[in-house]
Amino acid sequence: MSDSAYSWIAFGLYAVVITGVAVWSRARTRSIEAFSVGSRTVSPWLVGLSLAANLTSAATFVINPGLIYLYGWAGVLGYAIASPLGIFIGLVVFSRKFRRIGDKTHVITVPQWIGDRFGDRRLTLGFGVLSMLQVTFLVLIVVGLSVVLRSTLGITTVQALMLVIAFSFLSMLLGGAGAHVINNTIQAAIMITVALLFLSSGLRFFDGGIAGFVERLQAVGPHYAAATNPDSMLFRDYFEVVFANFIIGLAIILQPHVISKALYLRTESDMRRYLGMAIAVAMLFFAVLTTGLFARLALSGEVLKPDVVMATYMVEQFSPLMRAIISMGILAAGFSTMEGILVALSSIFSNDILTTVLPKRFTTTESWKKNSLRYARLFLVVLAPVTFFLSYDQILHPSLSVAIFAQNGVYAVFAASFAPVLVGVFGLRVARPFVVAAAVVALLTHFGMYYFELSMYHNNPGVTAACALLASMAVLLAGRLFAGREKEGVTT
Repeated sequence: MSDSAYSWIAFGLYAVVITGVAVWSRARTRSIEAFSVGSRTVSPWLVGLSLAANLTSAATFVINPGLIYLYGWAGVLGYAIASPLGIFIGLVVFSRKFRRIGDKTHVITVPQWIGDRFGDRRLTLGFGVLSMLQVTFLVLIVVGLSVVLRSTLGITTVQALMLVIAFSFLSMLLGGAGAHVINNTIQAAIMITVALLFLSSGLRFFDGGIAGFVERLQAVGPHYAAATNPDSMLFRDYFEVVFANFIIGLAIILQPHVISKALYLRTESDMRRYLGMAIAVAMLFFAVLTTGLFARLALSGEVLKPDVVMATYMVEQFSPLMRAIISMGILAAGFSTMEGILVALSSIFSNDILTTVLPKRFTTTESWKKNSLRYARLFLVVLAPVTFFLSYDQILHPSLSVAIFAQNGVYAVFAASFAPVLVGVFGLRVARPFVVAAAVVALLTHFGMYYFELSMYHNNPGVTAACALLASMAVLLAGRLFAGREKEGVTT
């Protein structure tokens, strides 16, 4: 049996299972609410697994390990320790109150939640449009999966792109949130297996204990085993490595496909089991980032481009059968997050953008309610070729990595969303114009620093987004001082 045959068989089995779940779910998905948040009857353990799978994607299993391969331990400290710590704290702080408010108001998306919380449909529209920047993260996932499939299935780049996009978009057209949670459970199980395989592949580098492993890293370069790497463009100092990544992690849960998972839960008592499962499994997935260090020690010759490191490591370090299993794990990691993003974006388009732009006399009819699901699915049909061409361009004309492209877009979403969600969740007394101003300042700071090269950190979207969050918090602080003299604002 040829090397690629194992991968084709594994992919075929994976595709049959995932498509079968989507077809089964289609009969139970008859409304935009069912498409967006499911029936709210799924076990919190399964929703937690789904969240863990969504928090980690092809970026965790393919793209970011490549950056760590290039820059060393500083990348592990930033991406595998500081950022996850912020994520876990953010989940604990925001999820419970976000679900509680969403349950009372029956909202199904983050932009709708913001608009409802502040009583302003214009905010729903604005954040709905802003959420479309999540397309950049879709591109990251598609590129990562395409690179892996190209090497394991023995197909061309274009064929791999078409296969990834066709399969992922079709499964969402057939299913929705119900299929998404069940598929994520299956995908998370595969990802756990692959995570253990990747981590075990590096045990041989610890034959001299931790000290021996550190010595091997030190031999790579003068800064490779250090907490910071001044020779890099992403991990130059502690502000960039620790502070910025922690702040980004704290805010990253405000992505529509992440924070909205809390709306899948039926009762308040489900929250502890949901968060416990999500955090425990996500910790294992983030540990996979250390495989980038193993790849640098194992792969000899010319230093590779970050986006192809993991595909090369798989080919050189694992048997054809193991490569097939690992490929399915990477696909599962990517598809799980893609499904979450596609559900979120299509729901936002139909539920938030269209319903806000069109006159109320159209959007409050029974006919609209029946057709809103159709519009969500139509959006996916349009989004598919857009994602293809953007992904193909990133493969042909990358900067350092597709990760930079994705981060620049998606970080803008939660940098701008942080202030309104913070005020809305905790009922802070802040005048509404200051909340809007905080979101606008966050966008201007993030994109301004990046595109106008306003500091030494301009090429790191993580730092520009962290600075954007700090700027938005300064605006909110000004709003709090103003609220001391004015009664306008949001209260619990």
